[in-house]
Amino acid sequence: MSLRRVLAAASVAAIVAGVGVVVACGPPPPGVTGAATPRRGGVGSLLRDDRVVITRGTVVRAVNVTRRWVYSLTPEAVMVYDRNRRLWMPPFTKEGGFDPAIVRSMAVDPSDESAWLVTPIGTYVLQPALPFLMRAASAPPAGVRVQTLDAVYREFPSLEAFGRLLTRDDAALETYPVVAGARAPDRTEVWLGTAGGGLYQVDPLFNHATSQPFGIAASGAGALAKAADGVWIAPAARGVAQRLAVTFAARDLQQWRWLDDPTRRGFGGARGTALDVRGGTLWMGTTRGLFRIPTDGGMGARNFTLMAGLPSDVVLSVLARDAGVWVGTDHGLAFLANDSAETRGRLITQGDVTAVAVRALLATGDTLWVGTDGGIVLRPPGAEDRFVRPAAASSQARLRQPVYALAQSDSVVFVALSDAVLAFSLRDGSWREPWPAAAWRVAGPLEALAADARTVWAGGAFGVVAVDRRTGRSRTLRLGSDLPDAVNDLLLDGPWAWISTLGGVVRVRRLADGLLP
Repeated sequence: MSLRRVLAAASVAAIVAGVGVVVACGPPPPGVTGAATPRRGGVGSLLRDDRVVITRGTVVRAVNVTRRWVYSLTPEAVMVYDRNRRLWMPPFTKEGGFDPAIVRSMAVDPSDESAWLVTPIGTYVLQPALPFLMRAASAPPAGVRVQTLDAVYREFPSLEAFGRLLTRDDAALETYPVVAGARAPDRTEVWLGTAGGGLYQVDPLFNHATSQPFGIAASGAGALAKAADGVWIAPAARGVAQRLAVTFAARDLQQWRWLDDPTRRGFGGARGTALDVRGGTLWMGTTRGLFRIPTDGGMGARNFTLMAGLPSDVVLSVLARDAGVWVGTDHGLAFLANDSAETRGRLITQGDVTAVAVRALLATGDTLWVGTDGGIVLRPPGAEDRFVRPAAASSQARLRQPVYALAQSDSVVFVALSDAVLAFSLRDGSWREPWPAAAWRVAGPLEALAADARTVWAGGAFGVVAVDRRTGRSRTLRLGSDLPDAVNDLLLDGPWAWISTLGGVVRVRRLADGLLP
């Protein structure tokens, strides 16, 4: 049986049978009883955006439409679009106390425009004007209805015939099957949910569709890179992915783009491990080589592997410069020059960057910092292939330990070891461990690092630790209660912190001191 027919099989009778409890994604208003205690900070609350978990938006398994709201259900989120203001609301995810994966069907009440969600443990009511999901305490009004794709096709037969053209992504050279649909009650307008292409707003009279994307393309997020008005997100799927694409997210979460591999190979099915952007080009390191991706979607992506001069196909770090791109792999370092006639990488075969995992790259002026499994290595200004150890490495054993991430703010370079963060002053050339008492171990072995003038953030398999650089005071986000999965990368962007995980991206609003709320 097709997915859309399984969804359509849920009847209003099943909804009426539901009785319930409240699952809160924020504090309940006065007079409401039965509200579960919200998780920390109200993650997923529709009226709060201090911490928003952004999951996969390409797979939409149910759609319902009222005069104001478009409700779309994905395997990981309940998403709500405000038709009046043309704005996406922060989605409900399991981090907010309610798991959308258990929803069997969805319906709407035309009288108050609420959504009714049927689950194996009861029926829940969602009203976007309130910051919580409430388990139904009584039977819904008789007007509650399930909107189905079959009903849409009966009213507009041409949509079924034109479906493959309506949901075709010309940039990705892909057509996404329609699996859900609903008609707007106030105008001739249809909303279609697809398996892979997200949500489409359709004019059924002229058979014209407009993509309305929200969320990341893959089930998880890998490396991050800052854009002028948002962030680029590399894909990192768990298991077999239906669609692997790089995602652009605007800071306000209202603009989204998915950049696909035009060869239709999904970037080889690889996980995005490193990402940098320069001059309109994304350089994405993956577990299957390096990809050069135009941010305008033109000319297609190009893949560089062991056959193109890299020391390995497993890329761990990338640093794009005007002259070319440095590529760190699990078996050494290479440089890919912009003016290379053959566009091949030049393997670095000198000393301490040879045949060693290069996990982090950073440039301070003309000095290249290389974080390896054998410690910190530097390429001084003016040197060609000469890489040296810091002078202090002979006396400080910490500088010979594996380096997992690098970050810079003002005149300080920060170095993430497995269990500590070191700091190097570019002004006086001194090394120190400024916060030995910081709770780095809460994050687990450190994998990601970000810094600005006020704070240093480190992430790992168990969470994130944010430290005030001046006082050493710290705040944490933990796996499960605050974050959906292990941390892959961190990015600080003004009032926001972006955290990529295997379960999606978390955008956190920072306090005035730069730390967590």
